[in-house]
Amino acid sequence: MKATIHWKTKEEGGRSAPPLGEGAPPYATIVRFLETDDSWPPENAWSLVVEKKLALDKYNWLAEVHFVAANAPSDRLSSGQKFELYEGNRCVAIGSIA
Repeated sequence: MKATIHWKTKEEGGRSAPPLGEGAPPYATIVRFLETDDSWPPENAWSLVVEKKLALDKYNWLAEVHFVAANAPSDRLSSGQKFELYEGNRCVAIGSIA
């Protein structure tokens, strides 16, 4: 699925710089979908792969995203769904499925 990603700056509590987002291994981290009733932190977390397709600028990308696990809730990857990406307990990016 296509998505827009905004990487939070260090000042926003994110990373000092976005990941490369290309090559192997791909960037993958824990995803939290915002428009759900799921508790946070979740009992079972899902990892999302983010592959940069176009850098609009240093902190904003157009990307392809998919779950690492085949049994992940793929219905969450539908147009308009908003999500956050976490590294540990720190939200490093926000995104939206195109």
